[in-house]
Amino acid sequence: MKFHVKRIVPSVMDVMMRSKFFIIICIAGMLILPSCDKDDEDEDEMKPSISGEMTYSLPAYAKVGTTIDLQVSGVTAPEESKITYRWVSIALLKDTVWGKSCTITVPDSLGDFSIVLTASADGYYDKTTTKYLTSIKTGSDGSLTGIPAAADSIQDARDGQWYNITSAGSLLWFAENLNWEGAGSGYAKTDAVGAVLGRLYTWKDATGGVSATGLGQGPQGACPEGWSVPTKEDWEDLAKALGGEELAFETTWKGLGDNVMVANAAFNGYKFWEYTPDCNPENQFGWAALSAGSCTNNYDNYSGLCKYGFWWSASEMSADNAYYRYIYYNRPDFDVNYTDKDGFGASVRCVKLNVNVEE
Repeated sequence: MKFHVKRIVPSVMDVMMRSKFFIIICIAGMLILPSCDKDDEDEDEMKPSISGEMTYSLPAYAKVGTTIDLQVSGVTAPEESKITYRWVSIALLKDTVWGKSCTITVPDSLGDFSIVLTASADGYYDKTTTKYLTSIKTGSDGSLTGIPAAADSIQDARDGQWYNITSAGSLLWFAENLNWEGAGSGYAKTDAVGAVLGRLYTWKDATGGVSATGLGQGPQGACPEGWSVPTKEDWEDLAKALGGEELAFETTWKGLGDNVMVANAAFNGYKFWEYTPDCNPENQFGWAALSAGSCTNNYDNYSGLCKYGFWWSASEMSADNAYYRYIYYNRPDFDVNYTDKDGFGASVRCVKLNVNVEE
């Protein structure tokens, strides 16, 4: 007996129906899957952020080898027991540090270093903050380079610091900015920068609030004994020495700014006076101008480092304002302006009459 197996060939209609069913299944699956992802996204969107601002005192500048203790505060929610803190820095820490506090040591190398602090808590988004520190080194092989050796120096009896001095016109001048810590502030509120570039002082802190005129007749103010904050006549005497002619203090001294710039002076490798076609740094008399910046709002805000150099005059402009001279990094002029006596901070160069100069 022979059996015949009947081959069932699906009709075109069957194929179409099955294809439609398959397509419907696929579409349904596609609709279901995004719906699950959306639920996950909604859950993430419902996570709160950690409240408050993480704060800790990391100085913007610090001397190499300095050890600094850091303690974070400022988070308000969730409660402290639920928060985990993580400190990470390739250069400032040997390994990751966990906890509210950590201790860093500034490397012996010069450079800019960062530290990242992250706060984590279950059910909350992480909160992260990054801060930066620049290392400072004093001495001949330190942060300040390219300054020619001075011919003479004096010691401040108050704190033992030594200052390079130079002779120009009828006066002896400091060949660097004053760094007496009895007043004023280092750049960015750091003594480290003050030790290299001098401190910044308000006019009242620089002069003791005393205005004066006359050659070599300025107030001692923040200067060492026997030295004074330069008057407008002292500045005019410098202008004549630099340019060979008498110039009024209240005017812009065209082309005299680059006369006192130092061509290769640099701070951590960053040049103070960038080359421009208009400037030809000569460092006459070894006056050694440095662009140490300024501050405002009673030593709260700092700017202009390696861009502007500002120096006070002891001669006031009015009861509320006083004069200063300044140099911008890519302009050859030695300009003048005035500002309030209380809030603005500038550098100080001390002077005294040179008894060896013939009248």
